[in-house]
Amino acid sequence: MMIPPPGFPEGFPGIMIPPGRRKAYCTVCDFFVKMLAVFLQMGGCRMDKQILLVNRHWHDINPVDCGREACAPGHSFGPAARFYWLLHYVIQGRGAFTAGGKESPVRAGQMFVIRPFEVSYYEADRREPWEYIWIGFTCGIPLPECLLQEAVVNASRCGSIFSSMLEAENQTDSRELFLCGKVFQLLAALEEKPAGGEDYVEQARTYLEANYMRDVSIGELAGKLNLNRSYFSTLFRKKTGKSPQQYLTDYRMGRACQLMTEHGYSPGKAALSTGYPDIFSFSRMFKKHFGVSPREYSRRQTEKEEFL
Repeated sequence: MMIPPPGFPEGFPGIMIPPGRRKAYCTVCDFFVKMLAVFLQMGGCRMDKQILLVNRHWHDINPVDCGREACAPGHSFGPAARFYWLLHYVIQGRGAFTAGGKESPVRAGQMFVIRPFEVSYYEADRREPWEYIWIGFTCGIPLPECLLQEAVVNASRCGSIFSSMLEAENQTDSRELFLCGKVFQLLAALEEKPAGGEDYVEQARTYLEANYMRDVSIGELAGKLNLNRSYFSTLFRKKTGKSPQQYLTDYRMGRACQLMTEHGYSPGKAALSTGYPDIFSFSRMFKKHFGVSPREYSRRQTEKEEFL
C-alpha cells in the first residue's frame, strides 16, 4: 500500500509499506518530523567539521577549539561568554556580531574577535548566511593590537592560514602542536603592518626604473600595489613632486640621452629601447621635453665633445 509520510498532504509521493509495518513506520516518521522541527527552530546550522582537541595547558599558545561551519539563514549563537580567545574567519556570506553592546556587520574576508569572558552574540544573514572557520585558544603572550582593540578585523590575507588549520584533523598525536604553529603564523600575519605611503612610492619608483623600456601602464602599477589610481598618484606626487607618468617620461628621456650620447644609439634604436613603439612618438615627446629633436640633440652633443 502506498501512503504519504505523516504530516504531508494527500497526493504526496508515497512509499510501499507492508501492512504489518505501518504502525512502526508512522512512529519512526513522527520522530524524524519532530527532529526536523527542532533542527529548524535551532536555525538549521550545519556543523561541517569540528576538530577534537586535548587541552595541553600550554602557557604561550594553547589551542582548545577549532572547526568549520556553514550556517542556515538567521542562525544565531549567544549571548554567551568563554574563558578563551575565539576568532572566526568568514569564508563566504555575511552576518552580524555583537559584543560590548555594539553590533558590527561582518562579511567574507573579515574576522570577528571574541575575547575571554566577553559576552557576545552573532547571527548569520538571512539572505547570505555565512560560513566560517574558527580557532579558540588561551595564551600568555602579547597579542597584536587589532585583537585587543577591534571587534571586526579585515583579514583576507589570513584566509589561507585559517583554511590550513583544518588539516589538523589529519594529525594523530600532534593536533594541538600543529594548531599552535598555525596560531603563531596567524598572529605574525596580523602583526605585519601594511606598507605606508613612502613604501608604496619607493616600490613604484623601483618598478618604473626597472621597466621603463616596456609598455608601462600607471593604472596597472597602482593595481599591483592594491591602490586606487587617484590615491596612488596623489601619494606619488606628494613624495616626488611629479605624477607617475611624468616621472616615467623624465626617466625615459634621461635614458634615451644616455644611450644616444654614450653608447652611439640612433634615435630609432633609442626609441625602441625606452618604451616607445616608433620614432615618431619618441621624437615628439623628446622635442617637447628638450626643445630639439633627438637627431639635433645628438649632433650638438657630438660637436660639444669635439670642441672639448
